[in-house]
Amino acid sequence: MSDQFSLQRFACVLRNDALRASRSVLLMSGTAALVVLLISLAGAYDGVVGEGARFYRIFFLIALFAWGTIATSVCFGDMHGRSTSMSFLLLPASALEKTLSRLSLHTVGLVVYLLVFTTALSWVAEGLNLVTFDVRRTFFSPFDSLVWFLMPYFICTQAMFFLGAAWFRKVHFVKTVGVTVAIVLGLCAFAVLVSGLLFGTMGWTNGDGDVLRAFDWVPDAASIAYFYVLPPLCWFVAWLRVTEMQVSHGI
Repeated sequence: MSDQFSLQRFACVLRNDALRASRSVLLMSGTAALVVLLISLAGAYDGVVGEGARFYRIFFLIALFAWGTIATSVCFGDMHGRSTSMSFLLLPASALEKTLSRLSLHTVGLVVYLLVFTTALSWVAEGLNLVTFDVRRTFFSPFDSLVWFLMPYFICTQAMFFLGAAWFRKVHFVKTVGVTVAIVLGLCAFAVLVSGLLFGTMGWTNGDGDVLRAFDWVPDAASIAYFYVLPPLCWFVAWLRVTEMQVSHGI
């Protein structure tokens, strides 16, 4: 059995984390379901049901990005809490297993749960509309093309908040947003400065536009970095942070 990763230990940690989060998940699910049912019934009463799949698409995406990022931003709250940190650190599992457990719950677990939850909610809500007002919207489909098109953007966003949850001790969501905005502004300022220096000395183009074409690779490189480098990097640094916390506390 490896000291770093054991499937049996990982399953136990995952189950423990799922049980710990179950109460807040049920509370959020109940609140969201109540709001959707009221809006859905009000729309059906007014005859506003000719929206295709848009109604439940919007709900799913709001839940995914709002609920998903907020929940992720506090997923290591017990590691930083004064009264809960020792329980987290003394849990008989490695830092890798603890990190993978939280990551699995807030990526795969969250996405699967919201897909099933939104699908079931659409059937219940539109069933009530059909029985009550004899009208209904289109049911939500977990295979909706728009949903899966935007999924990589959620993974990248979630990765930043996952790192923020592990790195910051308090106000994780706000600090993550602030640092992200500062980094983006800094990169934009750097790009403008470099562009000004290059194009100011070389001219915007030469006769054939070779200067501009020399930078055609930048958008592709930025896209690759955002979708394929950023998430693993954030997850890796988060794991290092959890490892640091365990070592600094003598675990």
